[in-house]
Amino acid sequence: MAVSTGRPERVRLEAMSTPLPDDDAGRPADDAAQPGPADKRLLGGGRFGLFSEALLVGLGVSVLSLPIITAVPALAAGVSHVRRHLDGRPDTVAALWEDFRAACRGVWLVSIGMPVLLLVLLFNLQLIGQGGMPAGAGVRVATVFLVAILLVIVLRAAAGWSPGARWTTVVQTAAKRAGDDLTGTFLLAVALGLCAVMVWMLAPLVVIVPGLLSLAVVAVEHRATVRQG
Repeated sequence: MAVSTGRPERVRLEAMSTPLPDDDAGRPADDAAQPGPADKRLLGGGRFGLFSEALLVGLGVSVLSLPIITAVPALAAGVSHVRRHLDGRPDTVAALWEDFRAACRGVWLVSIGMPVLLLVLLFNLQLIGQGGMPAGAGVRVATVFLVAILLVIVLRAAAGWSPGARWTTVVQTAAKRAGDDLTGTFLLAVALGLCAVMVWMLAPLVVIVPGLLSLAVVAVEHRATVRQG
């Protein structure tokens, strides 16, 4: 009776467990471990990248809007900053400041006229709220509608601005787009309403509203561009 020493089996097991020279060399790593370009551009990195960027933009635009008459160029700079972030371009605070400075050129007629018109409408709404005006409910609804349309035009103007553009032309184009893209206008009006509810519930949230609106208008304009394409 032959006695087996087990050496052939041991040799075969060692040969199977020994990695071959070409096992690891040149082999790409797992897709899950190697983030692709889309992952690297995931809105700043991390699952909360876009949300944190919206908070940063909201804070920056709020600070730049403190003089009131700078609110329109500040919002334009905020929208441009969100686009930079989504495109993977430099989105530093310095870039936001440079966009703001560029947006301030030739904007003063618009940046003064828009807040004045908005204040007149809000003052009219306050007078209606005191009662005693005939057909007050209808006038109130019309005033709220005009306020919403004015704010939508401001948002679309901020989205339509680019360095070197004339603000009067930008506002005219924004008003035309508000009428042509009624679905987008409705979505922006809903975004304004939601932001108003947020501020009504917790007033300090007003500082992040510009960032949320910048994100909303970028999304709406992108949707319109895709549908037209």
